[in-house]
Amino acid sequence: MKTTIKPAQKAFMLLSGVVLWTGVFWTGAPGTEPGDPISPRAIGIAAKYPNDIGIGEAPGVIFADNFESWGGDGATKPADKWHGIRMNETSRTRAVPGNVSAAGVQGPGGRILEIGCWHEKGKSQVGGLWLKLGNYNHSNEGLGDGYDELYVRYYVKFDENYRAVRNHGSNLGGRDVTMKDAAWVGMAGIQDVSTRGYFYSGLQPWGEEGSRELEMGFYSYHLDKKGPWGENYEVRRRIPIRVGMWHCVERHMKLNSVDRSTGEANADGLEELWIDGELSIRKEGLRFRRVPHLRITSFSLETYYHGLPEEFGLANPIKVYFDNVVIARTYVGPIATKDLERGFKAKAVVATAAIFPAGPSQ
Repeated sequence: MKTTIKPAQKAFMLLSGVVLWTGVFWTGAPGTEPGDPISPRAIGIAAKYPNDIGIGEAPGVIFADNFESWGGDGATKPADKWHGIRMNETSRTRAVPGNVSAAGVQGPGGRILEIGCWHEKGKSQVGGLWLKLGNYNHSNEGLGDGYDELYVRYYVKFDENYRAVRNHGSNLGGRDVTMKDAAWVGMAGIQDVSTRGYFYSGLQPWGEEGSRELEMGFYSYHLDKKGPWGENYEVRRRIPIRVGMWHCVERHMKLNSVDRSTGEANADGLEELWIDGELSIRKEGLRFRRVPHLRITSFSLETYYHGLPEEFGLANPIKVYFDNVVIARTYVGPIATKDLERGFKAKAVVATAAIFPAGPSQ
């Protein structure tokens, strides 16, 4: 991807024929080309909203929840947040006391989301939340057509007692409501997803069974995967996820275009993943759809286990915590403690002025 570096972006430049430093402050508009190799720590929407205060009203943000407004017992979601709570007899999803503390950032508020699941012989476990981002059940829901591109940022912490187990995580996808019997987002075991009118990509923790060392990765149901199960993208940079610690996770999904004259599904889709502001995965050349009206219409913040080991009983459930969820049209970035965008711009301008001071024309 070609990027033009503006003069104000060059902190130090060539001086007397010697390169002093070649770092770059990213001073483009929030969300601009965050996946470009030159800007692994792009400045996003959150930089303009310290401690995420008011971020739900920011331009480009379509959904935000910090779980502060959940009912007194923590199990009752606000009427205007989420479309459903996913649970069965071996799980619970609720808001509990707590807040984010990560990388020197103390998150706002006093509540976080807890998903707890426990072993019961012969059963799977699922807990979490589900949000419609467009018409999902039928074309007359009044929720709109969905999106061709989205960013989803949230904070996640795996409980101190968490161990790597076989699981699935949060899904982002869409369903063709014009197709009879279109599959639901999350359906597994289908090779050509276009025949069932859907697509999705899960984001979940990986690790050797029983390990406390994890990493996040995609599990994608796109058009060109090689078998009936999802594809795991190659990791560009491995960033450890440690149990008992908060991490900022942000994913980006851009759907492929469809040539309206030929009907060809172009291989120009994209998925990216940032952990704590660092780019970890970038997968280009993806195809998710063959028809342009199939868009992103569903997001789930969840955990799903294919049967937990007995050590995670009702008295000792496996728990995962979430907070500060933001879904937007552009890059969001980690919680900021001050106006980072303004600060970075100021530093870049000052540095440039120091190197090229104003003076009489020669």
